[in-house]
Amino acid sequence: MPSQIGKLKYIFIILLAVCSTAIVGYGWLYDIPRKKCEAAGAWFSWKDRGCYAPIALSTITGRKNGEAAKVDFHDDARKASNERAVNSQ
Repeated sequence: MPSQIGKLKYIFIILLAVCSTAIVGYGWLYDIPRKKCEAAGAWFSWKDRGCYAPIALSTITGRKNGEAAKVDFHDDARKASNERAVNSQ
């Protein structure tokens, strides 16, 4: 009966090469860019491997830090109903 050690040796060498390539590829594609991005103070996106800077909420809303939001749903609803009443005539 022939020995299977020779075939198993090549299978394990190929398996080792595939695993090593996967680990190095992961490092190049995800780990190194993530570390560079986080060192710059930004956020790394795993989905598209992008580095994005955080945006302050005050930039989006136009309010200063600590300022409360002023929302009056009643006035908005009254204005909308008045516009509908005027436009429907």
